[in-house]
Amino acid sequence: MGRLVQLDLGESITSTGTRVIDQIARFLPWTVFSVGLGLLISFVLGVTIGTVMAYRRNSWLDNLFSLLASILGAVPNYIWGLMILIVFGVQLQWFQIGALRGTYDPTLTPGFNLTFLLSVLTHAALPVLVYVLGSIGRWMLNMRNSTIGTLGEDYVNVARARGLSSSRILLAYVGRNAALPMFTLLAIDIGFIIGGSVIIEELFVYKGIGSFLFWSISQRDYTSMQGVFLVITISVVFSNVLADLLYSRLDPRVRVGGGEK
Repeated sequence: MGRLVQLDLGESITSTGTRVIDQIARFLPWTVFSVGLGLLISFVLGVTIGTVMAYRRNSWLDNLFSLLASILGAVPNYIWGLMILIVFGVQLQWFQIGALRGTYDPTLTPGFNLTFLLSVLTHAALPVLVYVLGSIGRWMLNMRNSTIGTLGEDYVNVARARGLSSSRILLAYVGRNAALPMFTLLAIDIGFIIGGSVIIEELFVYKGIGSFLFWSISQRDYTSMQGVFLVITISVVFSNVLADLLYSRLDPRVRVGGGEK
C-alpha cells in the first residue's frame, strides 16, 4: 500500500526496467484528450439540440431528432468505428488510414506549434467522431426530457407572467436548471468511456491507454494490466465523486452530506 501511495506500480514484465507508471503517464494523456474532446463536442451539441427539441416538442423536428437520437444511441461504438473507417478511409479517402498510426506524425518534434497541433487533431479526428456519435443521442434525449420537465415548473410560469422575454427565460431559468443533471452525467461518462476506449483505440491504432491495455493483455504483462485497471477504477470512482461535488456547486439547494434543503 505504501508503494501504491508513492505511485510505484512496479516494473513491466515484458519491458525490463520500465516502470508501469511511466508507461501509463505516456499513454493516458492522449486518451484523456480524445475522450474529453469527444464528450465536450457531443455534450454541447446534444444539450443545444435537446433544448430545441423540447421547445418544439411533438413537431416534425422533434420527431425527426428523437428518431435520430434513438438510432445513434442504439449503435455500439465499435460499429461506428468500423463504419467511419469504411466511409472516410476507404470510400471517400479523406483520411489516409495507414498514415494515421499513433497520436501524431512521428517525423514531427512535439511542441506548441501549428504543424504539430494539426497533426494531433488529424490523428484524433476519427476516434473523437466515434465518441461524439456514440454519446450525442443520449444527451439529446436527456436534455429534451429535462427541459420539458423544467418548462412546467412554477417559477417558469411566474417568469412568463412577469413578461420576461423568451430568451431570458431560456437562459436564466430553463436552460440552467434543465442542464444540472447533464453535468453530473457528463462527469460519470468520463470515467466509463476511458475504461471503454480499448476497442476504439486499437481499431484506429491510436496510442492511448486503451491501446496500451490491449498490448499488455496480448503480451501477458500482468503488472502493466494491473496498473491500467487501477487507473480505470480510480477514474470511475473519481468521476462519480466529481459528479456529486459538481451538482452541489451548481445547485445551491443541495449540500454534500446534508441532503436537499
